[in-house]
Amino acid sequence: MADQVSTFKAVCRGGLNTGSDVLSLGEESSGAATQLINYEPNLEGGYRKINGYAHSFGTVTGTGSVLGVAVANGINQGILACRTPSSGNNYLHHWNFYYSFTVASDSNLTVGQTLTERTSAGDSSTATAVTGTLISKSSNTVVVNFGRLPSAVFTNGNAISDDSFSTSTTLSSVPAVVGWTAVSTSGSPTMTGVSKVRFTEINFGTPKIVLTDGINPASTYDGSTYTQITGATYLSDPDDDSSSVVYKPKFSEEFQRHLFIAGDPAQPSMLTFSAPTAETDFAVANGSDEINVGFEIVAIKKFRNVLYIFGKNQIKRLVGNNDSDFRLETVTSNLGCLATDSVIELGGDLLFLAPDGIRPIGGTNKIGDVNLETVSKNIQQTIKNLIVDENLDTLSSVIIRAKSQFRYIFSSTTSSGLIGALREYKGQMSFEFGQLTGISCICVASGYIETEEFIIHGDSAGKVFRQESGNAFDTGNIVSIYKTPFVYMDNPEQRKNYYSVSTYLSAEGEHTINLGVSYDYENTDVLTPSNVAIDNDNPASFYDSGTNIAIFDTTDIFDGNPSPVESSSFSGSGKAVSFKYVTDDTKPSHSVQGYTVTYGIGDVR
Repeated sequence: MADQVSTFKAVCRGGLNTGSDVLSLGEESSGAATQLINYEPNLEGGYRKINGYAHSFGTVTGTGSVLGVAVANGINQGILACRTPSSGNNYLHHWNFYYSFTVASDSNLTVGQTLTERTSAGDSSTATAVTGTLISKSSNTVVVNFGRLPSAVFTNGNAISDDSFSTSTTLSSVPAVVGWTAVSTSGSPTMTGVSKVRFTEINFGTPKIVLTDGINPASTYDGSTYTQITGATYLSDPDDDSSSVVYKPKFSEEFQRHLFIAGDPAQPSMLTFSAPTAETDFAVANGSDEINVGFEIVAIKKFRNVLYIFGKNQIKRLVGNNDSDFRLETVTSNLGCLATDSVIELGGDLLFLAPDGIRPIGGTNKIGDVNLETVSKNIQQTIKNLIVDENLDTLSSVIIRAKSQFRYIFSSTTSSGLIGALREYKGQMSFEFGQLTGISCICVASGYIETEEFIIHGDSAGKVFRQESGNAFDTGNIVSIYKTPFVYMDNPEQRKNYYSVSTYLSAEGEHTINLGVSYDYENTDVLTPSNVAIDNDNPASFYDSGTNIAIFDTTDIFDGNPSPVESSSFSGSGKAVSFKYVTDDTKPSHSVQGYTVTYGIGDVR
């Protein structure tokens, strides 16, 4: 007699789970993942293959690794990077989106006027959409602000005309982005011994960034002037007033209108702050002071109206409104932060990497040895492996605000990392996790320039990339893996005959996914079917405002099958079954949102 055919359903939610037993996963968390590599928990549901990154910002002038990057709206054009100079002291650079090119004559051009690309010189009817403002001119070389446009919008042979058509020039080559521009530094900073430069944005009337590296005095940059903070000093010999030494902090933070610095290797427990609204004034008479917190400071971070000070084994917080009423309070004396750059703010809380996982300060703040739960309990073993295997000093973190997501990335040879994303289910917000691999990253940063979010990172060769861009890791493939738990359809001892799996997908373009099937917890004595391919060669075009904008040409199918279900037949039997979705390509992203299994009941053995 034929088996009675039944269907099992699983919705992809819960993220990576390496901390639960196989029976609990199979029954309670069938939509979780036992492997989730380069897939991100998606706000729209399911697990989405991550975007790639593109070499959008060239190579920073200098030698060695990129030491730091920043996205700082209001400072030049917002993109900054640091690298050891081949000569001299100019280690800080800003990216210049302006375009530079040569004209036959610049005599009739005026700085500030509008220039437009045209297919025919002097003909207003042939104007393209490429219009910009003349920034500067010198010896027939002009610099024009066309906005953040790709070079592909320019066409060789077209003309650039002023708004009165009195001057035109034919493009003999595509205008080139000016690119990285060195900032003239003062104080002769050295990069010898510097492994990372950290940036903090402040605004005491003028937007500025503060740079710290643990080797040089802290410095500020406002888009035009670089200034070392040499007034922040301490006495190397308390009995000798002439033994004054400038603080060389590793990190900084703005709090209650003061600039706080900490992490000087020679003064590891000292927290020092400036006079109010004066980041370079460290005179005690003007409201500056220093506080010995009693332990080596690993990180400082403002959260709401509190400045948290992290050590490796304890945490304190500074409360108060100014230098007259600042006071220290103990948060906990039995755990701390393992990595400086693991401290991030997301989802209305402050997260950090503790010995037992990723913790929220909101939970830790209530400790009193009562609330000891981490947000990473589902991946505790994965966290432990990272703590043991990775150099935590190389950890960098970044927030992707549009996705309610953070990423931890280690600059190791394995290029490993974590994705953490906030998702809502039945009114409850919780973190879901995945793993990263293949992103070779020394430093990373994110932020908005005007209304556009930029996520950038620098590598060991001096290159700066833009993440969330394209479908490749630079030019290389993205390997993605999602493996389901072993599901046993209510009875873990009941043999089933499996017939097919239907995968519910949201495709953003053409894809090929390799689907593997395994039985009975990878039991080698059980035969498994061959992998099958889930192909989507003629997808409906995907419309959005990002990198996947549909292009109207012969490659896009505008009446393709929009069905979200891809059915795959296979045969075999076992007590439990697991599915593995794998890609290794540069094709557009997709989301696996769930799956159903068609099976028949066998016997109990």
